[in-house]
Amino acid sequence: MKRLLIALILCVLFPGCASVVSNTESTTYIETNPPKAQCTLHGQDFQRVLTTPNSIALPSEAAPITIACEAEGYKPTSSVMDTKSDGWIWGNIILGGVVGAVIDGARGAGFKYPPKFVVILEPEEFANIAARDTWYDARVADLKAEWVKAIKKTRSRCTGDDKDACDRQVKEAEKLRDVELAALEARRAAAKVAGMTSAMQSVAPAQ
Repeated sequence: MKRLLIALILCVLFPGCASVVSNTESTTYIETNPPKAQCTLHGQDFQRVLTTPNSIALPSEAAPITIACEAEGYKPTSSVMDTKSDGWIWGNIILGGVVGAVIDGARGAGFKYPPKFVVILEPEEFANIAARDTWYDARVADLKAEWVKAIKKTRSRCTGDDKDACDRQVKEAEKLRDVELAALEARRAAAKVAGMTSAMQSVAPAQ
């Protein structure tokens, strides 16, 4: 109801938005790695279960939607998907990070979900240290890339009048990026590797 009221007010102020208000659903392609995971989607007065990959029409008023996925041999993983007025979401879709909430104050204020959403599940156990590090190195690279895009977007909004405020926002974003990277490294150290105890993993060199 609140979203609809906001939309109607915006239409009064800005003509030509009738198509936005009338389109209360958008379709998102849900993909997981590995595929064929069972995912439960839960939002406000909304719940669906699907097997990936799959496309699903989602009501805007259900946002934000939690996507909880399970697959044999992998840890259960949850991510949150929200709407955006331009149909695209800023954020770490891999590990449920906080990029979007910090960089974009309008998070959740739009009407469309991203056209594609990816959830990557972590194996319950890695075959060896090299396999663990290959998996985590890819996650680190993805996370850094998301933060680069988010910070770049923040800088693109800066003007001469608010440069100081913009610089403070970027520095805060960089601190949060470092927190997320540190958390990811902590997860790497705690990940289960076949034939190794936690103590052995903590002293094992990265491959």
